[in-house]
Amino acid sequence: MKRHFAAIFVCMAVLLASFTGCYSPQENAPSVPTAPTQAAQTESGSSAEEPVEIKTYPLPEENVQADRIYAPSPSTGGFWTFAVFNASSIQAYDPVTRTSYIPCYQAGCKHNDESCTAYFGKEITALAEYRGNFYAMICYNDDTASALVTRPVSGGPLEVLARWEPENENEVRRCGLYGLSFGKAYLTVAKETFAMEDGQEELADEEYSDCYLDLETGELVEYMADEDGYLPYMHGVWGDVAVFQDWYADRPDGTPVKRDGSEDYNFRLYSKNLRTGEEKTIVDVTENFIWTADPHVSWGQYTVYQVDRSVYIYDMETQTSKKLFTHDQDWQNYNYWIMDGHVTVIGGAEDTCRAWAIDIMDGSVVELATHEGISIAFSAHYECGDYFIGLLAGSRDSNNYYISKEDYYHSNFDGVFH
Repeated sequence: MKRHFAAIFVCMAVLLASFTGCYSPQENAPSVPTAPTQAAQTESGSSAEEPVEIKTYPLPEENVQADRIYAPSPSTGGFWTFAVFNASSIQAYDPVTRTSYIPCYQAGCKHNDESCTAYFGKEITALAEYRGNFYAMICYNDDTASALVTRPVSGGPLEVLARWEPENENEVRRCGLYGLSFGKAYLTVAKETFAMEDGQEELADEEYSDCYLDLETGELVEYMADEDGYLPYMHGVWGDVAVFQDWYADRPDGTPVKRDGSEDYNFRLYSKNLRTGEEKTIVDVTENFIWTADPHVSWGQYTVYQVDRSVYIYDMETQTSKKLFTHDQDWQNYNYWIMDGHVTVIGGAEDTCRAWAIDIMDGSVVELATHEGISIAFSAHYECGDYFIGLLAGSRDSNNYYISKEDYYHSNFDGVFH
C-alpha cells in the first residue's frame, strides 16, 4: 500500500502541476483570464450558436467520500475544515458569509476533550458528514493505533465504532477511511511491522485489507486482501458495486508485469460486486485507457475514465458506460475529474491548454478560460453545495481560493476570494 500510494502521489504531482492549476509563483498579482465564448457544443467539442444553460447539482447523498483538510457539509452548505497534521478538532467555514467558527457552544470550552462537540481525537486523518453524523478516522498512541469514530452533527457523545491497536511495540496500525455509502463505511485496515536493521528501523512486514463496517450491525467484513503489499485504488462504491483501478493487472496474454519498477505499469478499471465477488473489466490498457492523477474520479453513482480522445461515464447502478465527450485534437497531455455533476476535461500540448466542463446529465459543454493559454485558470480541489475550493493560476501565493460554481462555469474570476 505504501508503494501504491507513493506511485499515486508522484504521478498526481506531475499531472496536477501541468494541468489542474498548480503553478509557479508569479511576480505580479493574478490577472483575470479572458473567458471564452460559451456555446452549446456537440460530443466532439465543436461550437454551435445557442448559449449553454449552466446547471449545478446538490451533493450526492451516497458514495460520500471522506476528505482531508476540507469536507463538504450538506447540513450547513459550507465546509468542515481541520489542519493537515495533529488536528483533534474541526472548524466550520461558511463561504457565503466568508466566516469560520468552531461548532461548539459550550462557554469556556477549550475544544481539547470529548465533551466538546468539535473534538474527535488525537489526529484526524479523514472526515465525512453522512446522514446527519460525522465520521472520522483518527490516529493515536503516537500514530501507532487507529479508530473510526462518530458523533451527531447536531451534538452528542463521541462513539468509537472500531479500533485497531498494535499487539507489540514494533507494530503500527494506521488505517484509512475511503467514505460511506448505503449504510456502510469503507476502510483500509493496515498492519505494518518494523525491525531494526544496521541501526535503522526498516519495514519488515506489511498486511493490508479493504473492509466495510456495517453502521447498523457493527459487522466488519473484509472483501479484499492485499497482494505483495498492494491494494487496487477505489474509484467509488454504489450499493453492492464498487469500481477499482488496478495498477498491477497482468497483461492480456497472462504474463505478469514486474513489480520492481523496471517496466511500465499496466492499468485496468473494473467493477466488483462486493456481495457476490463477481468482477467485470470496464476498460484496460489494450483500449488505450488514459488514467487521471486527480483524486476526484467518482461522484454519486458515476465514475469517469478516458479512452483515446474520448471521456466516458460509468454508471455503477446500471453498470453501463456512455461516451460523454471527445477532444478536438490528439493532444499530448490529458487530465480530467468529476465534481458537481460535471466532468472537467483538459487537453493540451507543451505550450497550449484547453479545458471544458461537461454536464453528465444532459451532455452540454462549456469551454473554460485558461491562464495565458497554458494552464487551466482555476483548479477545483473540493466542493460544497454552491462553491469550489482550489488553486488560482497566476497567484503569487499558495492559498486555497473560493469561487461559486456559477462563476467557475462562466469563467468569472472577479468572484474569486480567499
